[in-house]
Amino acid sequence: MDGCQSTNVNGSAAAVRNFAAPFVANGTAETTSVTTERFSSLSLGDDGGDFSVQPQDKPEKDPRKIARKYQLDLCQKALEENVIVYLGTGCGKTHIATLLIYEMGHLIKKPQKRICIFLAPTVALVQQQAKVIEDSIDFKVGIYCGNSKRLRSHQEWERELEEHEILVMTPQILLHNLSHCFIKIELIALLIFDECHYAQIESNHPYAEIMKIFYKSNVAELPRIFGMTASPILGKGASVDGLETLLRAKVYSVEDVDELEQFVASPKLRIYYYDPTIISSSCARISYHEQLEMIKHQCVSDLTRKTGDHNTLRITKKMLQRLHGNIMFSLENLGLWGSLQASCILSKGDHYEQNEGTDAEESSADNSLCDRYLTEAYSVLASACRKDDVAPDLSLVEFLKEPFFSRKLLRLIGILRTFRLQPNMKCIVFVNRIVTARSLSYILKNLKFLSSWKCHFLIGVHSGLKSMSRKTTNAILEKFRSGELNLLIATKVGEEGLDIQTCCLVIRFDLPETVASFIQSRGRARMPESEYAFLVNSGNEKEINLIKHFVKDELKMHQDISSRKSQVTMTDFEEKTYQVDLTGATISSASSISLLHHYCSKLPHDEYFNPRPQFFYLDEADGMVCLIILPSNAPIHEIVSASQVSFEAAKKDACLKACKTLHEVGALTDYLLPEQDSGSEETDDNFSDTENCDDDDLRRELHEMLIPAALKETWTELKNSVSLCTYHFKFCPNPIDRLYREFALFVKSPLPKEAEKMKLDLHLDRGRSVLTELVPYGVVKFTKDELVQAEKFQRMFLKVILDRSEFTSEFVSLENKTGDPISSTSYLLLPILLNNNNKVSVDWKLVEKCLSSSIFGAPKCAGHDESSQDKRQLHLAKGIKSAEEVVNSLVYVPCKDTFFFVSDIVYYKNGYSSIKDSKNHLDLYMEKFSIQLCYPHQPLLKAKQVFCLDNLLRKKGYSEVREKEEHFIELPPEICQLKIVGFSKDIGSSLSLLPSIMHRLESLLVAIELKNKLSASFPQGAEVTVQRVLEALTTEKCSEHFSLERLEVLGDAFLKFAVGRRLFLLHNSLDEGQLTKKRSNIVNNSNLLNLAMRKNLQVYIRDQSFEPNQFFAVGRPCPVICSKQTENAIHSHASSVNDVNTEVRCSKCHHWLYKKTIADVVEALIGAFLVDSGFGGATAFLKWIGIQIDFEESQLLKIFNESKNFLPLANQINITALENLLGYKFRHKGLLIQAFVHPSYNNHLGGCYQRLEFLGDAMLDYLITSYLYSVYPKLKPGQLTDLRSASVNNTSFADIAIHCSFHEFIICDSSALSKSMEQYVSFTQTTERGQIDEPTCPKALGDLVESCMGAILLDTGFDLNCVWKIMLSLLNPTMSSSKLWINPIRDLQELCQCHGMDLQFSASRKSGIYTVQSKVTSGDLIMNDSATNISKKAAKRMAAKQLYSRLKAGGYTAKSKSLDEVLKETEKMEAQLIGFDEKPSVVNAKFDDFRVQEEASETENGLKVYPLNEDPGNDYNSSHKHTRQIVAPYNASRWRPTGATKSLICNPDSREAGGMSTGSPKSRLYEICATNYWGSPIFECLKENGPSHLKEEGLSSVKRPEAGDVPFLERQHIVRS
Repeated sequence: MDGCQSTNVNGSAAAVRNFAAPFVANGTAETTSVTTERFSSLSLGDDGGDFSVQPQDKPEKDPRKIARKYQLDLCQKALEENVIVYLGTGCGKTHIATLLIYEMGHLIKKPQKRICIFLAPTVALVQQQAKVIEDSIDFKVGIYCGNSKRLRSHQEWERELEEHEILVMTPQILLHNLSHCFIKIELIALLIFDECHYAQIESNHPYAEIMKIFYKSNVAELPRIFGMTASPILGKGASVDGLETLLRAKVYSVEDVDELEQFVASPKLRIYYYDPTIISSSCARISYHEQLEMIKHQCVSDLTRKTGDHNTLRITKKMLQRLHGNIMFSLENLGLWGSLQASCILSKGDHYEQNEGTDAEESSADNSLCDRYLTEAYSVLASACRKDDVAPDLSLVEFLKEPFFSRKLLRLIGILRTFRLQPNMKCIVFVNRIVTARSLSYILKNLKFLSSWKCHFLIGVHSGLKSMSRKTTNAILEKFRSGELNLLIATKVGEEGLDIQTCCLVIRFDLPETVASFIQSRGRARMPESEYAFLVNSGNEKEINLIKHFVKDELKMHQDISSRKSQVTMTDFEEKTYQVDLTGATISSASSISLLHHYCSKLPHDEYFNPRPQFFYLDEADGMVCLIILPSNAPIHEIVSASQVSFEAAKKDACLKACKTLHEVGALTDYLLPEQDSGSEETDDNFSDTENCDDDDLRRELHEMLIPAALKETWTELKNSVSLCTYHFKFCPNPIDRLYREFALFVKSPLPKEAEKMKLDLHLDRGRSVLTELVPYGVVKFTKDELVQAEKFQRMFLKVILDRSEFTSEFVSLENKTGDPISSTSYLLLPILLNNNNKVSVDWKLVEKCLSSSIFGAPKCAGHDESSQDKRQLHLAKGIKSAEEVVNSLVYVPCKDTFFFVSDIVYYKNGYSSIKDSKNHLDLYMEKFSIQLCYPHQPLLKAKQVFCLDNLLRKKGYSEVREKEEHFIELPPEICQLKIVGFSKDIGSSLSLLPSIMHRLESLLVAIELKNKLSASFPQGAEVTVQRVLEALTTEKCSEHFSLERLEVLGDAFLKFAVGRRLFLLHNSLDEGQLTKKRSNIVNNSNLLNLAMRKNLQVYIRDQSFEPNQFFAVGRPCPVICSKQTENAIHSHASSVNDVNTEVRCSKCHHWLYKKTIADVVEALIGAFLVDSGFGGATAFLKWIGIQIDFEESQLLKIFNESKNFLPLANQINITALENLLGYKFRHKGLLIQAFVHPSYNNHLGGCYQRLEFLGDAMLDYLITSYLYSVYPKLKPGQLTDLRSASVNNTSFADIAIHCSFHEFIICDSSALSKSMEQYVSFTQTTERGQIDEPTCPKALGDLVESCMGAILLDTGFDLNCVWKIMLSLLNPTMSSSKLWINPIRDLQELCQCHGMDLQFSASRKSGIYTVQSKVTSGDLIMNDSATNISKKAAKRMAAKQLYSRLKAGGYTAKSKSLDEVLKETEKMEAQLIGFDEKPSVVNAKFDDFRVQEEASETENGLKVYPLNEDPGNDYNSSHKHTRQIVAPYNASRWRPTGATKSLICNPDSREAGGMSTGSPKSRLYEICATNYWGSPIFECLKENGPSHLKEEGLSSVKRPEAGDVPFLERQHIVRS
């Protein structure tokens, strides 16, 4: 510190001191009481701001209690008018805002609709201010900033406005919301601007845009404006008048300076001088400076020799100069150690400094050259810092001297050493560059002299440094507050909003650039006796004067504000805007620039095409004009501005015009948003297209199942006899190994004809089945008594087969008691007798015999003697019964708790007969059950155990039919209780079938009702079969032999195609992404759900497998009575989440349906109509349900006409060769050309293949689905879906493209794409797929197949028969199972799931190469594999395939066969195009004859330009080499200068990623000459005027005429250097 000076700069007024003072305390108790009394009446409403009753234990937060007097005074002003509060940092501006919110609460508190919006310019400030507000007052606060949730739809913002009262956000979010009508300014009661000095009239800051565009005098209710700032003047050109005019507010400050001094302390301003660099050190530094300059020049020279791309050269030079500048700046300001650390930082991959300002240009730069410069610079600097051949290490430095440390850095170190001994010391050092902050932080952290200082850097989340996230920044600040860190090296990001009240030393290592920066950084020193210090070169008078200038300006600003008497008047700003009348959405010319860029960024893109607008400027006599060329896939190609006074004004005008045009053509919505941003207004947020959702409540809804009307008509109201329709169940068992008693169905009304013909197979075990046929047998008349008997019989057998435990008692009632539930169906199932006259009758004898059983309370037969010794009588458990009664009856054995059918008496066996284990029955029952047989001499009973009712509709796993011998056992009669006389096993066999039959009949009747509904709605509804409708209504969960899934796959593909086709023709201006979005809004599950619900389709769906215990009919009504009041309690999710089969069946037939299931049924019904009724039926069904898919032929003719725009590109593609490959000759050649134009090729009229790709993708999806559906009819639904996924994907289509050599015809401007395609084609033709070095498949290859098929579809007028044949010819070579793209990840996941293994994937990236590791663990087994690729997805697939192969080799196999194995074993049928019955549209419209221009053409200026496949000097033709034809910058001749007063200026930012440069005019001129085979242009200097530092050069670019060349051109331009 020797030789250094220290000077205090005190200023000339106390105001400066007070306005710099930080917040110290909230005042004394005396002040609190005074202010509370003073403010108790301050309110805009009678209620004084107390709007809600607070709980006793939680008192209301009242900010008035701790308010200072000046805060209350300023709040009072803010209640009266719009106010800007000018107070220093720490004076409590935010508390004034909180007071104002509190006092205006009657306008903001719910249920009021208006809100308060608090704006803060940074995310950190938003979070900080929101916390202060929440801690101070009881209002509902919402936070909206960069890291908060994305709210995209109006519904989402409406919910936010309903939920919150104060919205704290960044200004850009509010500007966006106002522009697009998410929030309207009328809803804002109070609008607060924190750091409001950013609101300058001439700026485009969001603060200024909000006030200029939306704060208009014609608005019904404008918000109160409240601004806060510590410095009303931001920088050059700013003024207090301008701030007041823009915010329509008046600036107020504190008049009583003494009051401020009670609460705030001002830091002491101090200047620390350091001496200029000594000569010897300067010489050393100059030496290193020269070495670094030599390295830079050498790199530039090598770059010039290596690349001929002017754009790459320019960008690389720019980046190299920035790197060099940073290192030189560090050398000058920090010394050798600082520049060494800077080079190290920049070479480690954090390239923000080198890329700053280049934006997307970095992709065109030569990074290897920049890395080389950094490496060589580091080597030079490291050698200088090396000591004794030891690597540079700051911790080993013992002496601090030049040139290793600059004088400036040494002075800083000296200051820090002086302050280090003070307790609780905290310091912030401000610098102006990120690289300085990082380098300086490293140096101070590693110097052992400063070990007491715990240092870190603070550079903000937008610094580009990946490790500096918002979370990291907050953690650093928290450590600084807590004392874990006590020294921060900060850029200007630390000047605003750093609320650290314990900082007592602020040092400006680099001087502030504005008075606002001076005030803001000073405000960080908040402790009493704080110091605000400057490091100043004692030999630099300019730096000293600058600090004095800041102090003087601040004092003047305060005096001006204190003495201002102006009145602010309401002035509307005349800004250029575009407003949508329908919605009020408004954008300004300034915001239109970002909107246009945003729109372009939403256009479909990939790694080879980055859609961005290109800007060209023309300096005309009456002003500057801007031309915008939009990406090729935009609906408009170019926009030209009106003449303006500047580049910026012309750009704004053109962008505003472009946005207006995009809205007019439908590319922007009525809210002026791209379709992709608008959100689906129809989408249910709680509905997911997948059922893999954590919240089951959101995926399912309770719906009532329809009960068929045919089974509901009752006869209970009839007084006398009734005639019931009879339907015989004809049983045909296979094999015939059982006897079945004849039964029939009796219903009140005839069944529909389709139901009368019902046949079904009931599936028993061991592959056995019973074919059941329903045979109508006319009408049977029942008397009232017979109906009673019939109902009792049905009640009896239902109890036997479902509730037989009741029969363990002595008495079972069959009476229908009053109050018993009523059955929802009315039908009878009764035994019948088939008469010879083809008539049936009820077997009343059997009915009466069963019902006469004593268990039902029937009287005993007269003359019956239980003591009779007749051999035909048996001693049973409850008495003596005759053999006739016992045989063919139902008995119960209590010791076994089992019921049996007795089929016979075994007279040759008794209780002494031995059984299989050599014991006799006597001993067995004594030993096992402790039962002593009293009548062991009785013959045994041959009995069969009563069955357990099963679902016989469920699929069984047996493939072959095998007989099953009936199992009988022998029972001693005395252990048996006779229950039902005459209830034989053949009755039981029939009854085991009837519930399953009735379940299927009920489902069939539901399908018939839906078909009838459809038939009544549109004629084609009658064409679909009932069986197909039933299939479409039956889900896989029903476990039947059919389900909706196959039809759903077909219907889904048709829906996608039909809707896509209509949208393609209807919205000619929408790009592929917008078309996809619109189609998704129509075909997504949410919309299909809503449409289905409107038609009440959900009641027809069968989604539960038949559960016998929930079979209810007359005699066994459902016991659960459901009503609106009880349904929630009855059908709670708890009973059905884990097991869908445990659902409670209620009287209303409610069941839980997944929302997706309802949508799937709609798609399945579409598929049903396709199969049975063709496109016509499917179209009619879609129209009925609410989806329009029709189109007009005029729309197609318009497409044909527009395709002519691509004819000028005909000489770049061999049309004849392509047509020969396809086997199809195009009527409209432009469609074929368009199908091969990649979006990177932006020709003079725009357009590319993406829209055709959209159409072709949907069509191929349907055609391939139709192919698979017809070729593999026996494929399971899941397998069909997997096969479809394996067939319809970009990789499979890429194989087709390669097979057809489509890649040779693509027209593109991306060398990277061409190279990628060449690598992939070469790989697929020479290497087996799945290798380690597998290149990424370029999406463009598959796109070509889709766009080409889309072009053919259009050209044929949607003749799918024609396209079908072409598709088959293309697919056949690639559709074999060995070439299908089977996803190995899916196979591996299924294998791991089968064996209970845990599968994990982990990925890492290094030098642009991904390494993915696949790992499985299961107990002791740990197996892993890895793969590398430039594509993460490809590496993951390869790693999965390798691990899958290893597991299979180790003996692990999946339970189910792989798709490849299934296909090899599946019989293939003939491929069919399902459903197509449309008549092709008109395709032979009159168009100009197609002629490929073989001769040279002339431009508008008379320049002769040869076709690109024709060399003027050689007869050269290359049909497959596609080079972009460039004659001039696009086709606008006006952009080519015609006189010396005009100049063409090309924005250096305008170029195609991976394509040809559109950089400087000079580079464009070189390109034009090269493309047209002209010689290079010659540049001559005509004159040179002016001083050396402002020189004017008259340049002329001359093209000398040569033999056979173009006419002489000359162009003059004045260049100022």
